[in-house]
Amino acid sequence: MEYRILGPLEARREGTAIDIKGRRQLTVLAMLLVDANQVVPTDHLVEAVWGSKPPTTSRSQIHICVSSLRRQLFAGEDVIDTRAPGYRLRVAEQELDLHVFQSRVAAARTAVRDADPRRAVAELRAALGLWHGRALAGIGGGAVRALASRYDEQRLAVHEECLELELAHGPSTAHDLAGELLALVAAHPRRERLLALLMTALYRAGRQAEALDAYHQARLRLVGELGIEPGSGLDTLYQQILAHDPALAGPAAPPPEPVRAARTPDRVPRRLPAGVADFTGRRDSLTVLLTALERAGGTAAPTAVVSGRGGVGKTTLAVHAAHLLAPRFPDGQLFARLSGPEGAENPHDVLGRFLRAYGQQEPDIPDGVEERAETYRDLMADRRALVILDDALTESQVFPLLPGTSRCRVIVTSRRPLPGLAAGVRLRLAPFTERSALELGGRIAGHARIDADRAAAVALNETCGYLPLALRLAAARLAAHPHWTVADLVARLGAGSGWLAEMEEQTGVGHAYASLSDDAGRLFRLLPLVEAADFPAWVGAPLLDVDVCRAEALFDELADADLLVARPAPGGTRYWVPGWILGYARRLQEPEHDPARRKSLERLLGALLYLSELAHRRRGGHDLRLAGNGASRWELPGSPADLITADPAAWYGRERPWVLRAVRQATAAGFAEHAWGLAMCTVTFAGLPGPAGRYPGDES
Repeated sequence: MEYRILGPLEARREGTAIDIKGRRQLTVLAMLLVDANQVVPTDHLVEAVWGSKPPTTSRSQIHICVSSLRRQLFAGEDVIDTRAPGYRLRVAEQELDLHVFQSRVAAARTAVRDADPRRAVAELRAALGLWHGRALAGIGGGAVRALASRYDEQRLAVHEECLELELAHGPSTAHDLAGELLALVAAHPRRERLLALLMTALYRAGRQAEALDAYHQARLRLVGELGIEPGSGLDTLYQQILAHDPALAGPAAPPPEPVRAARTPDRVPRRLPAGVADFTGRRDSLTVLLTALERAGGTAAPTAVVSGRGGVGKTTLAVHAAHLLAPRFPDGQLFARLSGPEGAENPHDVLGRFLRAYGQQEPDIPDGVEERAETYRDLMADRRALVILDDALTESQVFPLLPGTSRCRVIVTSRRPLPGLAAGVRLRLAPFTERSALELGGRIAGHARIDADRAAAVALNETCGYLPLALRLAAARLAAHPHWTVADLVARLGAGSGWLAEMEEQTGVGHAYASLSDDAGRLFRLLPLVEAADFPAWVGAPLLDVDVCRAEALFDELADADLLVARPAPGGTRYWVPGWILGYARRLQEPEHDPARRKSLERLLGALLYLSELAHRRRGGHDLRLAGNGASRWELPGSPADLITADPAAWYGRERPWVLRAVRQATAAGFAEHAWGLAMCTVTFAGLPGPAGRYPGDES
């Protein structure tokens, strides 16, 4: 087994990632790995999963999670021991990246004591190369995040240690390290040790003015935000730079590289796709990407991995950055799309295209993929080229396409993080913010049209899921129809159109749906029955007639497939389905009069009625069930129902718009008694005493 926690948590068996279902299982596994080979008390696991307010069944649910992990990871093998007062996961040192990281750092410090700084730097760089994001990224909860923050701090301290050694003894030039330090200082502007290293590197690179400016900017920030001056060490360094103190001189320059014979390539490929003139948002991501790729050093081609869901703008960012970088890579720019409607692209074929792009004739191109990769690396050895590998599915696709020289740069885009790649920078793109979405719509369709109906523009952004690709397609339709208002477009998209099919094809939603388990697929097809803007996890229980824990696991699976969005909210996580994805689910759903579908709707309405009546009673109202309504109730198990309605006024405030829609939905579907029961709850709840007794629009 192989475990990775220095980034998103991942478990691999024989090189293949294991899909761990459910956030609770991930949290429990994270806690067991952090204290690998030690007994983790069950109480600690309960706190990590639920915080200070666990359900009464929390300990039994932890046992269920551990049993599930045993099945998923170890096929029943007794690797997780039950030891009072909790559980212990047995892990060999080389199986956990955290242990390997700590071992390499210890080896580096031994090398420093042995006066071998080159070996120390090599060990520290290898240790830092194990990271692929923030520790335990994506796993919430105070206990896990506190542990993760500790490891993130260790990583930063080791990075500082490494850069300090390289500045004093390493082979990298100060210019090389300055780029790396600029990115680090931008990310951690209050760390004075990093700032001192940056000032030193800039000074040694002949950039004295920039070194002094870095100090002034930091001082303004510290005084303005915290009301304090920089430490005495920075002040001393500042004075040394002003005085050109000889003590700041760097190590002697390494001997020059042997002069190579001049090479005039027969052909210089310029294969980048056209960029977009209206590039919007992503400025921070673009800065990080450019800074990382402009930095030289090392022995391998610096590589950036840009990941995110389909349509989030990975290719747009990569191509935009590549066009900005192109002048620095005069020996060519290569581009390859590694997947498409027909599936994965074969590295063998991509290598053939790359070799032909540089003028290789067919008789000189080897047949085997390994031989082609060797020829490609040999061809690129003394070139400064930029390679874009778009929409990679796996690391194995990418490895043969990486140049073997640090003169080249590589940008890889993928829907997956590709943790197996040794990347110098990793960016995970999220959907646009409201501001960026409105800006993009304005640039394409005209700011006046967007500003004329801001509410409709926000509704359009919601329909598009804030995905740049969907927003671009929608705004282009608006631009092509000058007589449409934004509200017209929202109405047309809601009614379905060819735009939906175009989005499905370009974002791969069909492939995501096809990858789901049977239960998750059925839940996805039933989501159009939930006529709420967003909804809690319990709705999956009545839809499928399962318990809430199982429903949460299935919603996790849908979120992992990018078929819905999980949002933290008061009262617990809520889920939101972008309009175009909901349209796809409607196309897949069973016919309206399908018996199984009607039964799911009846259970959903029954569960909503049950919770509404329960909240009404707990708010101080009478028992509405005594009115003789014969509607069927679908009762959630005791503990989930108690948690859901613990604050009945807050619960009703969140769910009231959905309850009102459900009244109309139940009436239209022929569930008259459910409609009457929900309407009674709505009317009587408004009259109950207390500050939350009335809600806007209750008069209607």
